[in-house]
Amino acid sequence: MREVWPQMEEAYGGDLDALWGDQRAQRAIWQAHDPYHLAERLRRIPVYLSTGDGTPGPLDPPGSAYDPAEAVIHDLTRSLEARLRRLGAPVISHVHTGTHHPAYGERELHHSLPVLLRALGV
Repeated sequence: MREVWPQMEEAYGGDLDALWGDQRAQRAIWQAHDPYHLAERLRRIPVYLSTGDGTPGPLDPPGSAYDPAEAVIHDLTRSLEARLRRLGAPVISHVHTGTHHPAYGERELHHSLPVLLRALGV
């Protein structure tokens, strides 16, 4: 993850080590929050993953630019998806054109809600 930090910090304008401390010194804390590291625990839990590719898509406002941070998130999400599939986890994924614009999150909430409710037994 360290190799993507410059793009993420540039995109989001902050010190991402502030999330859970220094990545090396606080490695156990980082791993405790890392879905890739925790994938084994998700083997029997339905997981819905969605990611844009960073290219402006149909829900982006006119004139939107390529989002390098979303492209990094896309790669990380696809990596998690592959790991979960190798473990036999029930994964539904939606990879789409688009950035990190809130309209995509709203759309994906509508797509993922039935999966989440079924997993909760609702």
